[in-house]
Amino acid sequence: MKNLFMAGSNIYLRAVEPADAPILAACNNDPDVRISFFTHTPTNVATQAKRIESFYQPGADYIPFVICLKDSGQGIGVTALHRVDLVSRAAVFSVCISDPAHWGKGHGGEATSLMLKYSFEILNLHRVQLHVWAGNSAGIKAYERAGFVREGLLREAMVHNGEYCDFLVMGILEAEWRAAHAAR
Repeated sequence: MKNLFMAGSNIYLRAVEPADAPILAACNNDPDVRISFFTHTPTNVATQAKRIESFYQPGADYIPFVICLKDSGQGIGVTALHRVDLVSRAAVFSVCISDPAHWGKGHGGEATSLMLKYSFEILNLHRVQLHVWAGNSAGIKAYERAGFVREGLLREAMVHNGEYCDFLVMGILEAEWRAAHAAR
């Protein structure tokens, strides 16, 4: 496992490397992948390679990881904490499996679990939240399995294919995560 940071049963997380630029580009460009992220501007590998250079700087509030398969080391997506605020002890979570061949195999859920462990046990956060398109029922179910709670609705928050779409705000608190973890 190259540059392992955290490992689960089937996947591991590692820092993003310059060679991972195609994985980041796929999250923005692949129509099947980007539909739930509502990205509208294409990107290329060179742009993503330059972006990667800015990661992991002191004081950065964005902490991304590549999601890799344990058996092969293949990078299949990206997960991250955005707007990390160590004073308020809060962050915004995202996960993207950029290769549709690996959808429905539990990798996103496992990455979510690892990121919550990282958030609460290593970064000592109090709260992790996310925004998810209300039409992404598979994602919503996965987030609820991980312990996220529906907290609110952002009505007609974004336009996609000419239609306004609602987004759910979901969150999990450290005490909720610890209680669920103790019960397992």
